[in-house]
Amino acid sequence: MSTIESSHPWTPALDRALSGTLILFVLFSMFSISITQIAFAVGTVAWVTKVSLNQSWKQVRFPLGIPFLLFIAACLLAVVTAVDPSYSLKPLKKLLQILIFFWAVNSIKDEKQRDFLVLLLVAAGCVAAGYGIFQGLLTPVTPETRVEGTMSVYMTFAGVLMLAGLVALGRLLLKDPRENWLGVAVFLIIVCLLLTLTRQAWLGFLTGLVFLVIVWKTRLLWAIPVLLVLALLLSPAGVKDRIHSMVDLSDWTFQSRLALWQGGWNVFKDYPLTGCGFRCMDLVHTNYPDPTGYIKKYKGMHNNLVQVAVDTGLLGLTAWVSIWVGYFLALFRRTRDPAKNSSRHWVIHGSAAAVLGFLAGGLFEVNFYDSEVAMLLYFIMALPFVAENSGKETPAEI
Repeated sequence: MSTIESSHPWTPALDRALSGTLILFVLFSMFSISITQIAFAVGTVAWVTKVSLNQSWKQVRFPLGIPFLLFIAACLLAVVTAVDPSYSLKPLKKLLQILIFFWAVNSIKDEKQRDFLVLLLVAAGCVAAGYGIFQGLLTPVTPETRVEGTMSVYMTFAGVLMLAGLVALGRLLLKDPRENWLGVAVFLIIVCLLLTLTRQAWLGFLTGLVFLVIVWKTRLLWAIPVLLVLALLLSPAGVKDRIHSMVDLSDWTFQSRLALWQGGWNVFKDYPLTGCGFRCMDLVHTNYPDPTGYIKKYKGMHNNLVQVAVDTGLLGLTAWVSIWVGYFLALFRRTRDPAKNSSRHWVIHGSAAAVLGFLAGGLFEVNFYDSEVAMLLYFIMALPFVAENSGKETPAEI
């Protein structure tokens, strides 16, 4: 954030608080949602207090502000018009997580601090992956004994590992000079990711990997199928079974998702504009056919697009999609602007790979509603927008 030097006596203390909370947020994003949330809350208060004391609101940057505001408005409207507004009200608190994006954009002061935080995230990911691998060595990995690592749910653990791994891979492949030691970090994360048996995270990582290889050296795309074959051959039996199931359309998990998506479509047709409200499937699922029983069992749609459409309708879905369209357009402009430092391109593409992985995984899981994953995602999304000391916001970034 571009700032004007202030003589206010609290400013140095607030700067230290911002640095400390950013470190805590990144470090514990792989281990503890409670500490991560506390760090974010304290950091946001410190940021707002600093800006207020220095009267520097004009220097605060809000990239993607309009799409985020549209989505927030659509969510509020969805709750007001919900089947049961009081029942749908509580999940609205998740919208506060969007502030992580703007907090990071405006609080990470320069490229040096940004790079330190990225390396801290990779280091935390290595520790978490190492712990997960240790779990996998203690107990043979099966669908009933998946590696949960440092999180309470294997899907959440796989989701944050995937995001950290793709950022690390982007830095490894695209930063000059290359930091070859990051290869060890990426390897550990990939091994642990396999042991979670979480196919949506595998798909996400593969999507980000393909994107990064295209950006790095397109001619090496042939190596990806080779690596996949090696992973299949060298993996334990539990991992092999999950890999085979990814191409088996008769697999019950795929069939259950088809049933859930069909059920979501039926609900969406009855509440097309503003949706039926958050968690509304708990209340309305008995009004629709459910021959397989999967809707009653899961209620969640196992797909971000379907879930957002059911909860917030066409208005919310359009606003949600506009966030990602605006994000990728903003990154594209940065790679094409000759005034931008090309040394930043690794973070642009690494962030883009992580978001692509998140969106790909979200085709088969509602990872957008997973707080640990969403919080880390917003932080990674902010990385390409930091350290641009322009002091002014352009319409294209709003």
